[in-house]
Amino acid sequence: NLNSLVQNLNFYRSQISNETLIMCMVKATGYGAGSSEIAFTLQHHNVNYLAVAYTDEGVDLRKAGIHLPIMLMSPEESSYDDLIDYKLEPEIYSFKVAHEFINALQNKAIAEPYPIHIKLDTGMHRLGFEEKEIPELIELLKREKSLQVKSIFSHLVASDNESFDDYTHKQISLFDNAAQQIESAVGYHTLKHICN
Repeated sequence: NLNSLVQNLNFYRSQISNETLIMCMVKATGYGAGSSEIAFTLQHHNVNYLAVAYTDEGVDLRKAGIHLPIMLMSPEESSYDDLIDYKLEPEIYSFKVAHEFINALQNKAIAEPYPIHIKLDTGMHRLGFEEKEIPELIELLKREKSLQVKSIFSHLVASDNESFDDYTHKQISLFDNAAQQIESAVGYHTLKHICN
């Protein structure tokens, strides 16, 4: 129900400051509602970013006429050409993914810095750069001028559960510290987002 979607979007907007941007996940064909229909509705109502799980989902949105920035959560080496051709912005969560993507940019002779999103592991222990890897990540980002960090983000484990508040605050502290180090090293402002 697209009207309900808009009502939900407006409710969330009423809860945040005007400076806070909105990124909406559009995956699994909108859980049956249709990815392009949902994406067009969100685009029409001026969300700032979309995010998809897989390259083909982002490609389909581009082919349908979606022009918003689209973050790609699960980049795969076999789809990097499409990812670049359709201007999707990959989540970079490991050195392996970073090096593979840098190689793909070099193979396509991309001259301008390409937008990426850095995922930090602050305690979820699924994907992301750990605290001990931040110095090496910083060196990579300073060295590789083909990458432009659009955002830095992480995933909260249990922020909706008060009994985990101490852990949530620890995650946020780790995130803030690492993000500040990265921004200081690259020399420009990035978007930052952390949610559950």
